[in-house]
Amino acid sequence: MDLTATKDQYGETESNSSDFFSTKHEWTWDEKLSSSSIRLSEYNLNVKFHPVYSTGTAVVRGNKPLENGRHHFWEILMVTQIYGTDVMVGVGTASAEINNAGEIFCALLGRDRESWGFSYKGYLQHDGQTHKYGTTFGQGSLIGVHLDTWSGTLQFFLNRKPLGIAFTRLNNVTLYPLISSTMAQCVMKLTYSCSIPVSLQTTCLAILSPLQRMYLSKTFPGLRHLCQNIFADILQKHIGNFLN
Repeated sequence: MDLTATKDQYGETESNSSDFFSTKHEWTWDEKLSSSSIRLSEYNLNVKFHPVYSTGTAVVRGNKPLENGRHHFWEILMVTQIYGTDVMVGVGTASAEINNAGEIFCALLGRDRESWGFSYKGYLQHDGQTHKYGTTFGQGSLIGVHLDTWSGTLQFFLNRKPLGIAFTRLNNVTLYPLISSTMAQCVMKLTYSCSIPVSLQTTCLAILSPLQRMYLSKTFPGLRHLCQNIFADILQKHIGNFLN
């Protein structure tokens, strides 16, 4: 599998745009945290939880912290049918509880103050408190996560549609991507994980309409890497949702 970004994916790029896109996957799942409850494959992009049967809750963490001063976006495909106590997507600090629930069936992400989670049942959880959010998701769903480390906001997407700001006040917190499952033979796939720096360019990008972005791409080829990538839509939806 070639994880390198191509011109077809992001348009023509120039040497000074290398800070925007270097690879399709800036991070993968951490094989160092793998156990008998977790099986990684395909360059550590695929996760199979509880390969035989489930005895509790298993968690997988990204192999790199999410760098401050950047917009981070990643997407996770729910490959199998989802059921059971809980299947969650979220983030957490290095101190998040991820090793103490192997024999407990629980909604783990957001159970403590060190993690924030979105459940397949359609609710958010942090510090043990739950709130209704968005809708449920299941097999075939593509869950997107946008972390703006500058404004300190976390937002989820379902099949590229924004669900609104989920959590705030995440400024200056070093976070890792997390997923968890109590379900036996649950499979998730990390399809995308990339980031761009928070800058005046990205701030301006957020207020441009699709027609304006198209015009800039045609008139100024050097801006194609910025106007024709996934962040052009993610940031616009994020800002619009925030202002509304």
